[in-house]
Amino acid sequence: MTLSRSYQDEIGSEREYELIVILKPDSTKENIQVLTKRLLEMVDKNSGKVLNIENWGRRNLAYEIAKSKKGIYLYFRLLGYYELIPEVERLLRMIEKVVRYQTILVDENVDPTARPDQVDEAMLDAISEIHTAVYNEETDENSEKNSDDDNDFEDEEEADFEEDEDKE
Repeated sequence: MTLSRSYQDEIGSEREYELIVILKPDSTKENIQVLTKRLLEMVDKNSGKVLNIENWGRRNLAYEIAKSKKGIYLYFRLLGYYELIPEVERLLRMIEKVVRYQTILVDENVDPTARPDQVDEAMLDAISEIHTAVYNEETDENSEKNSDDDNDFEDEEEADFEEDEDKE
């Protein structure tokens, strides 16, 4: 397949994109592996490359989507020609576990040799693990201490303000 270029692009340059995918919260490790594998194949087929993959874990959604209040967030950083993104988004629309996705153009006219691949087999295994936010008692205690300190500071300010009123 011959790649066409946009008239805006310089010769020999590509575009850098960020892609965030939200999966259904009941997605398994195998679902995530299948999605990443298919996405990597699609990017490779369209002469692009994946620079970075991250699993942000299971998080609360801003609003309920498909009767779910949570979702599994995946982050991809892609490098390719402008034709890459419509193909990737078409693939994501066909996968049932994908609830939402968003693609953002980060940079145009990027030299492909300046952005090395960072994706390896260990990263692909790590992305398939599903993380959840863990409640940490120590951070909660620290936040209470900080809020008490803030209240003490406000009390001092109020005392200074009352002294200034008495002088007048």
